[in-house]
Amino acid sequence: MTRVNNRYTSDFKLEVVKKYLEGDMSIQEVSDEFGIKSKTQVHNWVKRYKEQGIEAFKFETRGNPKEKRLVDGEFLFDDKDDELKFLRMENAYLKGLCAMLKASIQKKF
Repeated sequence: MTRVNNRYTSDFKLEVVKKYLEGDMSIQEVSDEFGIKSKTQVHNWVKRYKEQGIEAFKFETRGNPKEKRLVDGEFLFDDKDDELKFLRMENAYLKGLCAMLKASIQKKF
């Protein structure tokens, strides 16, 4: 039997933490209600939320990232020059892709 690691969204984590902080339920009850196998996971989320607030779930913390990664798939740049360089490369790529699609469509007709 293999172990499956679940990936939870930042919104889900925030919902779980807020449910616990309402004070009506224990950590075990909250983890059972939301289908989280480990109550320790919920405890860790609550701890991070109390320390960092809503920003606690903004960045991906799995593995050992050399740089911060936003949870929603966006990139985080160190400065405006890096972002500008990335956007220019992305724009050039999309222009090339568009040109290839136009050429392939024209060949068909």
